[in-house]
Amino acid sequence: MSPTTPDLSKSALRHPLAVRSERGGASGPPPILDPFGRVIPRTDDPAFQPPKDPLTDLDSAKADARIIYRQIPITTIQTDWTVAQTRMALNQHVQGIFDQSAQLVDAIVGDDRIQATLGSRTGGLFGRPVRFKPANDSSAAREVCDAWSEDWDRIMPEPTLRGMGEWTTMMGFMAGPLTWDTTGDRWVPMLAPWHPRYSFYLPQIFSYVATTQDGLVAIKGGTGKWFLHAPHGEYRGWMRGAVRPTAQPWLIRNMTYRDWARYSERHGMPILRAYTPAAGDPQQRERFVSTVANIGQETAVMLPKGVDEQYSFDLDYLEASDQSWQAFPGLIDRCDMSIVLAILFQNLTTEVKEGSFAAARVHGDVRQSALASDNNGYRLSIRNNIARPYAAFNFGDPELAPWTDWDLEPIEDRDGTTKVFLSFCQGLQALTQAGYQISDPNEIRTLAWNMSGLRLGKVALEKAVQVAKASTAMAKARAKRSRGNTGARR
Repeated sequence: MSPTTPDLSKSALRHPLAVRSERGGASGPPPILDPFGRVIPRTDDPAFQPPKDPLTDLDSAKADARIIYRQIPITTIQTDWTVAQTRMALNQHVQGIFDQSAQLVDAIVGDDRIQATLGSRTGGLFGRPVRFKPANDSSAAREVCDAWSEDWDRIMPEPTLRGMGEWTTMMGFMAGPLTWDTTGDRWVPMLAPWHPRYSFYLPQIFSYVATTQDGLVAIKGGTGKWFLHAPHGEYRGWMRGAVRPTAQPWLIRNMTYRDWARYSERHGMPILRAYTPAAGDPQQRERFVSTVANIGQETAVMLPKGVDEQYSFDLDYLEASDQSWQAFPGLIDRCDMSIVLAILFQNLTTEVKEGSFAAARVHGDVRQSALASDNNGYRLSIRNNIARPYAAFNFGDPELAPWTDWDLEPIEDRDGTTKVFLSFCQGLQALTQAGYQISDPNEIRTLAWNMSGLRLGKVALEKAVQVAKASTAMAKARAKRSRGNTGARR
């Protein structure tokens, strides 16, 4: 085991009472007091140390990166959940024990509504074009960014991205070891998402812990060995996982489908009612009842009529005439809305009526904000957990690590921005032709923001400066011609 890898076989993973007993009895060693009798806190607790860069010692980090942890294969999974089992799984999830809740997620994602909503959440982000940005403007940073973009498909293939997105959304975090391919010119990390079933959070060391075939291993991000994505924070970030708000509506939804199927089975084959005269011919009655009873697999009952109707036979259905069946689709729709709200933060498909453009726009903004939040979280986690070790191991400097994110700008927003930029350039042209001297790039950038709310990038700013200079030159030429014509007339 590497010197920097925490040895979890020691007291950190054992019960605190057992550790104290080994150190000096049930009460433990006597505390150290200051001159005023106050207990001096410990300073050697590994869970309470100031943060530091885990890549400071590159040789040790590379040695850790070569270690391959063997994941326990998933051979059995629970799929039939009761109310009591679901509650127990959620209670354990709250405590930071993810064995049952991870299996619950595996069962939940088999639901069509859950799967479609999760696909919309993950596909809405990872289906967009990926962007790579160098750490700075230096040639070394651009070299690292070029190499990173070439290796990206191996580092984060599409199945890995979608699995990462689904586990993060449902569990509130995602962890996985990095396996480094060192056979080529560069060390290339490949992420393998770790099934959360074999992980838990250990509060004594404030760290996630993975259960491997080789024992317990602390999950530490940024070291080059583990990728840990916890967008809501490592400590108690799992409380924000969508498994908690979706488990109950998912369970109710499936039970409602079961009850609706039973209702349809019962009312889809109504009972046959056979009417016979109470004082009619016994042979005719027996023949009639026998004929009706043998119609397929239907059930038949004989209901005698009054004694004065000797030759009255009849047949009809005994069917439910109320509207109680509407409770089933109503409850399912309510559960669907709860699931969509928990995962997408908006219920566009269930609440917004046809033709409500304003409401659709608001819901679209909410969805866009959720995707932007996901994008920012992955951007930081990918750089800190993968890109920095990649730059350190291959180029010797983790600060050269590039940034990676996804282009989320909607097409309609691009069209609107183009129109606003065109209007701004026309206004800039009118100002310069009117005699205003505007050529300083900083002045043009400020003017664009104050007038149109535009944040001009490098290329757009250059175009705006060219427009201003050309308009100024045209205005000067026009003024010169005007003065020449006036002089000639005089």
